[in-house]
Amino acid sequence: MHEESAEYYEPRRAVRALLIAEPEERVLLIHTLIPDTDTLIWLAPGGGVEPGEDGEQALYREVAEETGLEIDRCEGPVWWRRQQFHLHGKPYDQTEAFYLVRTAMFEPDNTANPAMDERDIFRGFRWWSLAEMQAAAAAKAEIFVPLKFAVHFERLLREGPADEAYDVGR
Repeated sequence: MHEESAEYYEPRRAVRALLIAEPEERVLLIHTLIPDTDTLIWLAPGGGVEPGEDGEQALYREVAEETGLEIDRCEGPVWWRRQQFHLHGKPYDQTEAFYLVRTAMFEPDNTANPAMDERDIFRGFRWWSLAEMQAAAAAKAEIFVPLKFAVHFERLLREGPADEAYDVGR
């Protein structure tokens, strides 16, 4: 009998910033191409935690690299999720922590991002309102990650951060 070996998924810790502009209540998302599936998605700025970093240090670095915004405080984590995926052919088992960052609206700029593979798949930024996100999700016009981003964003706006981070799913 032939046994198939299970694919090994590299464990990876990541952080994401829910950059919420006040008083507009808009969240900044990045439009990016997933090259392995040729799919365009919207997701919060962030990325992998490097050796020697804690979650907040990684968040501050990632936000600066991906948006140009220098931050020095955040709340949370407020959400988390775990996802297995392939990026550039490599399988990952990623656990993400989402932090809340309240900010004024600004013009994001990712030209300082040192990761060329990220810059190659970057398609743009957008400040989304809850209503715009709900309409795009209902029309299946856009893919948000996590898939129920608008549901969780609405809860965050309505209730504020929960006492503990909760799982927002795929």
